[in-house]
Amino acid sequence: MDKNWIYYGVFFSDKTKETILKYTKRWLQANDYYIPDNWKIYCDHMTLVYNDKSEEKQKIAETLETFIGNKCSLRVVSVGVSDRAIALGIDFITQNKNSHVTVAIAPDAKPVESNKITNWYKTDGNFYITGIYDKVSKR
Repeated sequence: MDKNWIYYGVFFSDKTKETILKYTKRWLQANDYYIPDNWKIYCDHMTLVYNDKSEEKQKIAETLETFIGNKCSLRVVSVGVSDRAIALGIDFITQNKNSHVTVAIAPDAKPVESNKITNWYKTDGNFYITGIYDKVSKR
């Protein structure tokens, strides 16, 4: 198997990205939060595994390779908020401590800031999003 991959994930269509953003903004507004105007919006994928070149991650990638192109339904179970990132918590096993979709980050932040969120607020668990398994590889 080609080990030149960067990460595997579940990727979202433009329509799903819009749905994620609308849902998040509604939840934030109802809970006295908001996305600052100068923050960068993401909503494009959920990382499943990042390539650190370890044998463990290569084995996970081999399994995920068999799912590429398949649809995946994800249940949103929380919203994470920090002064650097906002994300949706997902009920799904990933290599991250908190499985999530990065929604927005501060102008001087990187998407990895979502991994540092410590304030997670439960949602009703009735919101689902659908994406496609795929990977990002080095060119």
